[in-house]
Amino acid sequence: MSDPLTLLLLTLFGYAGLPTLLARTGFSRVLKRLPAALPQVALTFDDGPDPVWTPRILEILDRFGVPATFFMLGSRAEAHPDLVRQVADAGHEVGVHGYRHRVPALQGLRATLTDVGATVRILTDILQRRPRYYRPPWGIFNLWTGLAARRHNLIPVVWSLYVAEWSRSTTANSIYVDAMQSAGPGTVLLLHDAAGPGSRPDAPAVVAQALPRLITGLRRKGLSLVSLSELLAPAGRGLSHAPPGQNVGSHRP
Repeated sequence: MSDPLTLLLLTLFGYAGLPTLLARTGFSRVLKRLPAALPQVALTFDDGPDPVWTPRILEILDRFGVPATFFMLGSRAEAHPDLVRQVADAGHEVGVHGYRHRVPALQGLRATLTDVGATVRILTDILQRRPRYYRPPWGIFNLWTGLAARRHNLIPVVWSLYVAEWSRSTTANSIYVDAMQSAGPGTVLLLHDAAGPGSRPDAPAVVAQALPRLITGLRRKGLSLVSLSELLAPAGRGLSHAPPGQNVGSHRP
């Protein structure tokens, strides 16, 4: 999303604001409950898979031995099933991001259930196992996305830190500086392995450029990079049974 006015309009339109606020507040509280003795960070990537940038990011993660969680669009997974398998075979988690990158507040219940259900079926057919996590486009939770998560037994996940690589003013260095200033135990960091609506076309290139230094810097800060499941494991029971839309942290704002 390119500017605060767009975010405000999306928040006001379609009763998205309060449920999304609850989701992010609830996720922040979950993260704060994680044991302070576990200084862990989870990297998450949205909007893929992308035939150019997903393999590039996978190579960097493999080089540094870092697991991550990829929230995939069903339409792109359907077009690139080998990439979905490549992500999973490399030991990373695959989550649901909807079939297409549509604003949840602009869809009704039937459209939302169809959107999420189609993505669950596609990922399940490709991987032969069901995905666990769901992050709606832009991290917007409303009644419909909450019901879709409940119907498909998905754990809603947003994020606690984004570095705005979608913005044209963002650089690899600013991503690094933002993360070093804000990341701490329990951080869920939002990144992108494909360009989405409203983002700069080279956003994933900026992520790939920043990623090696970012990983090294987080580790120097004393933070371990773990999977989302490992990060949330201490609070997992509470997450899996919490009310829809009140589980977890922010997609491109």
